Amino acid sequence: MPLPLRNDTEGVASTVATMFTLLVVLMFLQLTVVAVLPAQEYSAEWATSRAAIDSFERLRLAEQLAVVPGSQFSIPVPLGTDAVSPFSTARQGNLRFDPANTTSIQISFKYVPKLFQATVTHVDQDVVLAIDSSGSMTWNDPSNLRISSAQEYMRNLIPPDRVASIDFDDNAFFTRANIGGPAHFLNYPPNGELMYISPQADLTTIDSAGSTNWGAAIKIANDEFVAHGIPAHAWNLIVLTDGQNTCCPNGSDGDALAIAQSLRAKALGVTIYMIGLGADLNEPLMKTVAANTGGTYYHAVTANDIRWVYYEISRRYLSAFVCGLQSTQEASFGTLQLHLGATRYPAQTMLMEAGAINVQQDKSSTLWRGMPLDYRETGDGLALSATLATLVGQSQTATGTGFETVQGRVIGRDLITQTIQKAPLDQTSTLITSGRQDFEYWATQGAAKVPNAINAVSPYLVKAANYAQWAQNNWTIRNFVNAKFNADKAQGQLSILVGTPGIPGVIDNETTNGDIQGWLAFQTKDNVRVNGCRLGQWLNWYSGVTFRVTSPNAAAWSVWFNETFRAVGAGVTTGVVGGVAVITIRAVDTLVVDCRYIEITFGS
Repeated sequence: MPLPLRNDTEGVASTVATMFTLLVVLMFLQLTVVAVLPAQEYSAEWATSRAAIDSFERLRLAEQLAVVPGSQFSIPVPLGTDAVSPFSTARQGNLRFDPANTTSIQISFKYVPKLFQATVTHVDQDVVLAIDSSGSMTWNDPSNLRISSAQEYMRNLIPPDRVASIDFDDNAFFTRANIGGPAHFLNYPPNGELMYISPQADLTTIDSAGSTNWGAAIKIANDEFVAHGIPAHAWNLIVLTDGQNTCCPNGSDGDALAIAQSLRAKALGVTIYMIGLGADLNEPLMKTVAANTGGTYYHAVTANDIRWVYYEISRRYLSAFVCGLQSTQEASFGTLQLHLGATRYPAQTMLMEAGAINVQQDKSSTLWRGMPLDYRETGDGLALSATLATLVGQSQTATGTGFETVQGRVIGRDLITQTIQKAPLDQTSTLITSGRQDFEYWATQGAAKVPNAINAVSPYLVKAANYAQWAQNNWTIRNFVNAKFNADKAQGQLSILVGTPGIPGVIDNETTNGDIQGWLAFQTKDNVRVNGCRLGQWLNWYSGVTFRVTSPNAAAWSVWFNETFRAVGAGVTTGVVGGVAVITIRAVDTLVVDCRYIEITFGS
């Protein structure tokens, strides 16, 4: 049977009291949680931030220590913050790896390789000088200038060049055989020794008697190149004569021999240079013989001109100096980015880019750790060492709380060490002065018109030498700005002398006007180019190493470099255009760039 209902006033009172008590307790708990929860959430989010920075620090260190291809590392990275109570929610984070991110860093610099081995290139050669000893030389060259000029030519040769000489009149003989002794051929050892003392002495056996047979001279020279010529050398024959072939009953026989032997020389690879002295010459034949072999005919109006013709020929086997400026650059790509969501602690985004740790919080950004970059002062400049980590692999993303493991594996390494030499400015000043004095000496010797040539060329060389010395003086007292200014001015004076592409310089203009002989112009321009290169290398050294950082936090990179290097050596210049920071560290003596290529994956 059903229980009867009854009115229990005491029970109702008991239930109401219980419910009231519970309500009071709940209100008390809510007030307590509301007061304590924000501090707990702030602390938890702050701890996550610290743990994230610590993980990125460990990643940065691992990238520096991971050297051997195949080596690996694993670093746990916190993604977000778990809820601290039933009344709070978790704050998820987002970790993303992007190998193609636009963030990158490039290191670039310019230099002149092997600056102190910068010399005019020399072409090794075997040379035969065939010199006319006919009787007409008695009046065409009474002072034997053809002999002294040939001796001077020999002194300008450089081993392993070899040289021999032929005495020809009615017949042709190698020297020493022309006076009944043993012939001194190209393979005669003293004919290839420094200063060429023996072959110079052989020239004194050449007399002035008889008729002329320079076709015979070409023949025995060809025979000698076949017998003793070194194939790797250039084969050159220089024939000097003051007359036509008068050797033979029929003069045309001598001419025919010369033509035939010139064609044989062409087949052998012999280049013939013809020098015609005086007025009684068969110039068309001499030009043909030279042209058949790719050589040149020169007309020496008097015996005084022979010297300069020999100089002109000698310059053909010294190439024009080229400075050989080179530039290089290395780059790093790939970004690891962590965004930490937050309720209480300000939200943060951390980026690992080029080995640096960039931290963004609210609207501010700072380079928490700069790129791995070491330096030491070396007197005038710096020794700089940079580690660049290029991160490769597939794009990946992890979202949530807890930890995500970032794994790295070294797949390659490229270590570059470059010494950037500089030529001392005071030495360059001295060399410019020496070159000017050399030019003026040869000008007064007859290789240029005096005073026209000297007045046109020397003032620029004087100014260049002075500017170079002033630049050195400025550098000595650490006045870097004026040192560069004066080095630029010195280089500018030299540029006026040699010109620029499409614009001839002063030396070329003077040569065109006939004020400077071709060989002296060639030699002087080489000297100017060498010293211009020395100045250019000093300027490249001063310009230093440039870092171009493409990053959404370019300004932070600029600030970090400026704070790190502004009081070091010749200092640093920084600038930011758009999202690119351009930083130049000046006066770097040695640069070491250690490039690491690291494959990134997520998960265990």
